[in-house]
Amino acid sequence: MKTDKILFIDTETGGLDPLNNSLLSVAFAIWDNGKISNAKEFLINDGILNVSPKALEINRIDINKHSQVALKSEDAILEIENYLNENFHNEKIILCGHNILFDINFFKNFWTKNNRDYNKQFSHRYVDTASILFFLSVSGKIPTNTISSQNAFDYFNINVSKRHSALGDVLATAELFNHLIRISK
Repeated sequence: MKTDKILFIDTETGGLDPLNNSLLSVAFAIWDNGKISNAKEFLINDGILNVSPKALEINRIDINKHSQVALKSEDAILEIENYLNENFHNEKIILCGHNILFDINFFKNFWTKNNRDYNKQFSHRYVDTASILFFLSVSGKIPTNTISSQNAFDYFNINVSKRHSALGDVLATAELFNHLIRISK
């Protein structure tokens, strides 16, 4: 396993329950020794689109437009597999994100529902920027109110293009990770 290459992930969902609400989009960005590259977002239409009005308000997804342009689950899976195979060659992938268990739970459920073995491709290890921020806050290196992603982006002057879109948030989180590495040195 290459520990200097990490796959950042962010999702937009139809709610908070990965067993019932739909995964609407997933975005990835590759972090390799401090460089962020090859970011890509996949819009997904699982054929059910179980969503709550509150989730759509937050992620600003028009579900009617989304259902027309998003990939069917099986097509999204194939595109994601191609993306992963192009960038990670038979190595276990370490995922990173902010409050990452939320994203992992939705993605893992989607992956498994589509007959893919999550544990074959993805490491059991992951990196959570929220935990790193909490640690740096407790150790006095950053203010205590900097643990939320928005407060962290503001604190480090990270401009988030398309906030609460999977692609915008994944790129901002990868940039945040670079700031956190600098602070920890």
